[in-house]
Amino acid sequence: MTAVGGTGLALPLNLALPVKGFVDVAARAEAAGYDRLWVAEAGNNDAFGLLTAVALGTSTVGLATGVVPIYTRTPSLMAQCAGTLQDASGGRFTLGVGVSSKTIVERWNGVPYDKPLGRIKEYVEVVRQLLDGQRVDHEGTYYDVHGYFLMMNNPQPPPPIILGALNPQMLRAGGEVADGVCLNWIGAHAVADALALVKDGSRDTTNAVFVRVCVTDDVDSVRRWARREVMSYVTVPAYRTAFGVQGWSDVTMKAMELWDGGDRKGAAASLPDEFLDTLVVAGSADDVRGRFEAFRAAGVDEPVAFLVSGQTDPAAARAELEATTAALAP
Repeated sequence: MTAVGGTGLALPLNLALPVKGFVDVAARAEAAGYDRLWVAEAGNNDAFGLLTAVALGTSTVGLATGVVPIYTRTPSLMAQCAGTLQDASGGRFTLGVGVSSKTIVERWNGVPYDKPLGRIKEYVEVVRQLLDGQRVDHEGTYYDVHGYFLMMNNPQPPPPIILGALNPQMLRAGGEVADGVCLNWIGAHAVADALALVKDGSRDTTNAVFVRVCVTDDVDSVRRWARREVMSYVTVPAYRTAFGVQGWSDVTMKAMELWDGGDRKGAAASLPDEFLDTLVVAGSADDVRGRFEAFRAAGVDEPVAFLVSGQTDPAAARAELEATTAALAP
């Protein structure tokens, strides 16, 4: 089964809609022809609960977690969640997992954040065996599972597993142990080099990339939003390194000098439009569509529309989100 492909849409979790509201968005996206709906898990709705509701409110659109942290669920529990959603959706599910961040894992959940690379490789191995219907006896470096199997209706084939990947080691790991990778905060110009690292692995993989997009006649408002949002990622060492690989080391170094000096507004303001525009695509419908498709031309199997808006008025923001959804519909 192919893990991903086509055109995806990330449900707008930032709107904090009730579950019924997200199901409505999902149904409209399915009618518009989107191939897959993506849900992350970082302080918002439980991804599996929300996607189960979406599964019952749709019939054909694919569903994916993009992504859920491995530290907050044991491999056995993750397999239970994934198998249940594969059942509820009639086989439409793709399991996206990742190592998340120290903030989410340690500060929000109180779980030690250690050895992410070795841990996720072993984790995927155990989850895959369970979803394949095996009785697992695994005594590993990070996980011990003895005599366990999924005591539930466990549909076959199992859901594909993809890794959220950022740095070279994790990109290679995706090619080694997963069915695909999910990239985030990357410009189209850098995609080919990232995917070349995935191909170093032994598995036949597919890939998805989250692309922040907004159809708008107020690009400046989107850039103001982007400066704040991107700066919050620049402060994270792993993302700062990734931005450097994409060619923005001087930009992020200058921003961090200001940040560390206490000038946080100045740090965000220092990020140039040229940098932001590679990560956040904003403009007219034709412009946004063309720049979105540039990711596919760069080798992306499934560009995922991640809807953003710089508007502060809820009605204006919703209008932009709806215009963007319509513009990128397959």
